[in-house]
Amino acid sequence: MSGPGTRFVYSPRYAADIGDHVFPTRKFSLTAGRLRGQGELVEPEPAAREDLLLAHEEAWVDKVLSGRMPLADEVLMEMPFSPAVSLAHRLQAGGTLLAARHALERGVGLHVGGGSHHAFADHAEGFCVLNDIACAIMKVLSEGRVRRAAVVDLDVHQGNGTAAIFRTRPEVFTFSMHQESIYPFAKEKGSLDVGLPDGAGDQEYLSLLEKHLPRVFEHEPELVVYQAGADVAEGDLLGGLRLTAEGILQRDSVVCACCRLRRIPLVVTLGGGYSADIDRTADIHAATLRLAAEQDVG
Repeated sequence: MSGPGTRFVYSPRYAADIGDHVFPTRKFSLTAGRLRGQGELVEPEPAAREDLLLAHEEAWVDKVLSGRMPLADEVLMEMPFSPAVSLAHRLQAGGTLLAARHALERGVGLHVGGGSHHAFADHAEGFCVLNDIACAIMKVLSEGRVRRAAVVDLDVHQGNGTAAIFRTRPEVFTFSMHQESIYPFAKEKGSLDVGLPDGAGDQEYLSLLEKHLPRVFEHEPELVVYQAGADVAEGDLLGGLRLTAEGILQRDSVVCACCRLRRIPLVVTLGGGYSADIDRTADIHAATLRLAAEQDVG
């Protein structure tokens, strides 16, 4: 269970002002609030330029760092851009890297944020500016901390940016299980993609997860990044699956148990969650992080 030694990576600056928008930036502070007293909240540094360049093209990194963005890029991003948004995404990239370091030291890294899996090497998409998952994995690979890694992406949307970035990197296995009919409508090819029908509920979802997840571990990853999207929940504004809160926690338990059994360090990122009831989203995220905290051996 989470306790005094548990570390949750979080910054209040994740909640950049993007106006009246479907992406609920306030969910970060609400989730962190639910975890207070259950561990230490550790604030990351913004990712360094050289670390962003491990997964992104130089022209894109410099554009993001400038704090200004042409309208065409904002259209793909689907949200307004500003220096505060730039900082928020650099902080989250630094946060996922810090969580990866915690995972390698303690068995698990817990990020109250992160999961910008629609960000490509050279552009933003779908509210995602910098692919923190890719940056963190590329950093620990470049340091020789791990030889192989895997991404388990269970957000309701396919992790298209992550799949594209790692397409030519056989040392990284990307698994995405997502609703097939929704955004992104042009899917990228990952190592393993499982498309779900509209309206899939707990039983169908968990059955398919238990069928396909073992493929990830045939790759023998030395680090797993788990994108634990809350947007698989029934009633999510941007998804059409029908998982209950209990079903989502069972999903999390399956992933955590597979890593724990094999003693593979696990990083958790939050990904999406767009319920009209923001407290419901924060409850789901907090429950995921509490469960994953049981992997902490620090």
